[in-house]
Amino acid sequence: MKKYSRKLSMLFLVAGLLMFMITPVWAATSADKQTAIDNGLAYLASTQNANGSWSYGGYEPAATAAVLLSFVDQKYKPLGWNGQDYSAVVNKATVYLLQNAQTLPFAAGGNWWGFGAGSYGIQMAAANSENTYTTGLTVPALSRLVSNPYGGAALMNPTTVINGTGNAVVDGKTYAQVIQKMVDAFTYYQSGPATGNRYGGWRYYAGENDSDMSTTQWAPISYLFAKQVSGVTIPDGTVKTALKAWLTADQYSSGSDKGGVDYQPGYGIINHTHIGGFLVSNYFAGGGGNGGDGKADAIAWLNTHWKDLPSSTWWGNEGNPYAMWAVYKGLETLYGTNGVGPISNLNPQGSNLIDPSATWNWWEDYCQYLVNTQNGNGSWSGYSYWYGPMATAWDINILNATQTGGQVPLPAAVWLLGSGLIGLVGIRRKLRK
Repeated sequence: MKKYSRKLSMLFLVAGLLMFMITPVWAATSADKQTAIDNGLAYLASTQNANGSWSYGGYEPAATAAVLLSFVDQKYKPLGWNGQDYSAVVNKATVYLLQNAQTLPFAAGGNWWGFGAGSYGIQMAAANSENTYTTGLTVPALSRLVSNPYGGAALMNPTTVINGTGNAVVDGKTYAQVIQKMVDAFTYYQSGPATGNRYGGWRYYAGENDSDMSTTQWAPISYLFAKQVSGVTIPDGTVKTALKAWLTADQYSSGSDKGGVDYQPGYGIINHTHIGGFLVSNYFAGGGGNGGDGKADAIAWLNTHWKDLPSSTWWGNEGNPYAMWAVYKGLETLYGTNGVGPISNLNPQGSNLIDPSATWNWWEDYCQYLVNTQNGNGSWSGYSYWYGPMATAWDINILNATQTGGQVPLPAAVWLLGSGLIGLVGIRRKLRK
């Protein structure tokens, strides 16, 4: 009898272990997402360098801008920094970025967009002259610092005059003026008509007169964030028409890759990153691509390839931070994060119900993945070039549903600010009690 009892106990133990092993992955609730965000911000705060930057192999301004956006955007959400005070972190990061701003002189006649003689823009210092990436990450961070699309006051005022950074490029200018100059820099070096099928996009640096889809997305993203800043004017008309031409040239209109978007026309690198960049660019331009508006074809490609995992530097969706952030921005601007959404080929939700008001969709799929893959120290490992602070910042932005276009503001009643920024030297503080 005892022998039989022991066997029965072992059977129950094995059955219990098997049940534990095959339990489906649970969906992430709002509480799960907030915990992941809180832990991610704590990790980022603990790894900030003394000069305000985050180490990133020579690309410190780019990583710092990405991190700054994650702190500022989360501050405007209902729980904000959830009892923590990261004002000093934000302050130091802001100063570091402003110190790395550079003047971009415009050629006489202002290139093919016709800026007046003596005009200039502002861009961010970058390794390997990849100014488009770094500037495209900085404009959203500074724009969100001085504009709050969720219904409350911003941390800083766009009319505040910057002083005390030691950088004559920005000292004496307002935040709005600096952001405007960065917007002008993008407009100035959009690829011109003489570049053939590269017309209308952007590449690594001013004067290159070339385009690729990975780089192009950073100009429309910057325009969308800067548009929310009082006193800043973003381009319309010719810039959007040219961008539509580029989107049309770079999207496949037939064959097995129909709807897919290449790195450059005929290059042969069709992936999730380029689809995301295409979608957010399509949103800004008001169309572009197959038949004049290729977003339906792009979504069809993305739906087919939604579950593709990273298998090379540029391929894959979940697990590739650069691709996820690009796809997130594209889908969020066009469709929002609520409701069923345009993607049906999703990963399984699991057995745990998400929040009662939520629907299992592409964003909840992303959030489940991120909650389940966060490291114990609050970071995300990332993939290939995108790791540590960069991956963690983007993943936080996805979890907190950062609004690129600012088109769905939260009610002012749910906005909590808490303590404001500690003022930069010579910069008037804007505090909210």
